[in-house]
Amino acid sequence: MKKTLTAVFAAISALSLAITALVSVPAANAAGATSINAQPVSKLKQGGTLTLPILYPPIQYNISHPDGNDADVSGMMGMTLPSLIFFDSNGKLQIDKNYVSAFEQTKASPQTLRIVLNPKAIWSNGKKITLADFVGHWKAMNGKDEAYQVVSTQGYEDIKSVKAGANANEIIVTMSKAYPDWQSLFSGLLPTSLTKDAATFNDAWRTEPALGSGPFIFESANADQTTVVWVRNPKWWGAKPLLDKVIYRAIPPSAQYAALANNEIQYMDLATDANSLKLARANSKLQVHDVPGVGTWEHIDINSKNPILADVNVRRALMVALNRQVIAEANTGLFVKNPVVKNNRTFYEGQACHVDASGKYGKKNVALADELLDKAGWKAATTATEKDSNGNNKVVGLRYYAGPAKAGLVANQPMTIKFTYPTNYPNRANIATLTQAMLRAAPIGIDLQLREVPRADYFSKYVDVELLDFELVTFAWSGSSFPIGGSMNIVAKDSNQNYAKDSVTPEMDALIKKASSELDPVKRCDLANQVEKALWNNGYNIPLYMWPGTSATTKKLANFGSFGPTSLDWTKVGFMK
Repeated sequence: MKKTLTAVFAAISALSLAITALVSVPAANAAGATSINAQPVSKLKQGGTLTLPILYPPIQYNISHPDGNDADVSGMMGMTLPSLIFFDSNGKLQIDKNYVSAFEQTKASPQTLRIVLNPKAIWSNGKKITLADFVGHWKAMNGKDEAYQVVSTQGYEDIKSVKAGANANEIIVTMSKAYPDWQSLFSGLLPTSLTKDAATFNDAWRTEPALGSGPFIFESANADQTTVVWVRNPKWWGAKPLLDKVIYRAIPPSAQYAALANNEIQYMDLATDANSLKLARANSKLQVHDVPGVGTWEHIDINSKNPILADVNVRRALMVALNRQVIAEANTGLFVKNPVVKNNRTFYEGQACHVDASGKYGKKNVALADELLDKAGWKAATTATEKDSNGNNKVVGLRYYAGPAKAGLVANQPMTIKFTYPTNYPNRANIATLTQAMLRAAPIGIDLQLREVPRADYFSKYVDVELLDFELVTFAWSGSSFPIGGSMNIVAKDSNQNYAKDSVTPEMDALIKKASSELDPVKRCDLANQVEKALWNNGYNIPLYMWPGTSATTKKLANFGSFGPTSLDWTKVGFMK
C-alpha cells in the first residue's frame, strides 16, 4: 500500500478541485472562512487574462504521480481534470453535474457505488469520457502493478471491480472491503491515454498535460516551465468561462508583492508573509481577504531513524521543550488575534470531532524535558575540562551521551541535531531560529544547528521519504474538509510521506488502519482521536499552528481569493466591468 498527501509551501491548494481524502463528518462551515469578492457573472467582463504566482516550475502534470503531488500543480490541473464532486458556497459536498448526474452508494455489503456519466462530458480531443477511463484510472492506482509510480493507492486498492451498468453511461464500482471515503474516488480522473501503461503514466505528462476536460486546457509552457499558459477549452460543454487565459508564473515569495502591486499578477497568498500583508493593507488598489485558516498547518517533523531521535523520550523532550505559542504568535500574530496552537493533527478547532489530544506533551515543561533527556542518557556537562567523543572540551550546559551502549551512539557524544529549512522563507527561518534558542537554553542544553538549503531542493534532496536527509525539518500539510482519511493517509507506517516511520509502532499502525476503514462516523472520530493521542505520546511530530487563510487580489478581480472550505468555480472567475 502506498499513501501520500500533498506537502505544501503555500496555501494555494484551495484552488484545486482534486480531493485527496474524504470522510463522513459534518462539513466545515464556510461562513467567515471564505472571501473571494463574490460577484454575479452579469457584473463581470467577458475576456481577460488572470496571472497567478506559483512557487516552483512544474516537473510533472500527472497529479497522481508523486512528482505531481504539489499544490501549485493541483491548482492548475483543477481547471482541466474531471472531478465528480465539489464543495459549494456553504462548504457542503455536491456532485459536479458537468461530469456526472449521480454518484451514490447503493449497497452497504458489499459496498457498491453507482456513477452515472453526463453524456456531454468529453476530453479535449473530442472523445467521450467512458467506463474505460475509470477502469484505467483504477488499475493504474490500485498498487497491483508497482511499475506505476502513484501518489496513493488509498481506496483504489479496496476496489474489486469497475464495470458497466445498465447503459453506456452507468458505471458500477464494487468494493472488496468497505471504504468510508468512497466519495474521494476518481476525482482528478485521468484519461486512458495516460494510464495505458506504466511508462506513459510516469513520464508522458512531464512537460505538458496532453488532454484535459475542464473549462480550461493547457496551451503552452516555456522551456524551463516558469511560465505556463492555459486557455479556454473550445470543446467545453458547461457554462462558458469569462477569462480568455490563465497564466501561472514561477515567482519567489519575496518578489510576489511587487508583482501584485504592479498588476503583473492579480493574486498572492499572504498566509506566511507579514511584510507583504502590511503593504497590501495600505495599498488602495488591492483587496485583502482576511479569513481564518481551515486546512493548512505547519509542523516540525522528527526523523526517528536518526540514532539520537530514535529514543521516544528524546522526541517527547523536544515537544515539551518548545513554547509553541511563541512560535505561533511570531508567525501568525499579525494575521490572527490570539493565535491558537494546533493540538490535533486531524481536526482543527471548531470542527466536528476536535479534541485537544496533546495531553502533557502539548505544553511547555522544561522540568519534564530535563527529566526525559536524563532518562534517555543525555547529561548536561558541568565542567569544561572533560573531553567529548570528538576530543573537544565539553561546553557547560550542553548535553553529552552518558547512557548504555546503543547503535549509532558513543560515550560522550555531543547531543547535536540539525534543523533543515529552505532559503527565502522567513517564517520557516523564524521556526528554526526560535527552536534553536529554546532547545539550547538551560536546562535543555541541546546543540541545535541550523542548516539552510536551497528552496528548490528542499523536498527532492532533503525531505524526500527515501533520503530522509534531515533530523528536524518544517513544512506544512494541506488539509481537507474530510480530514480523517487524509490524516490517516499521512501517518500510516507504509505511507510514502510518513517521514517518521520508526515512531509509528505496529499497535499504532493497526489503530490507524481501523480508523481508516470504520464506516460509523462517531466511532471513526473516536478512533481518529485515539490515533492522535498515540502520536503525541510517541513523539511522532510537533504540530505548530494553522496557517491563516489570508490573501490579496487586485480590486477588479472577482470570485477569487481565499476559498476556505469551498471549491473554486473557474467559469465564474473574471474582472469587474
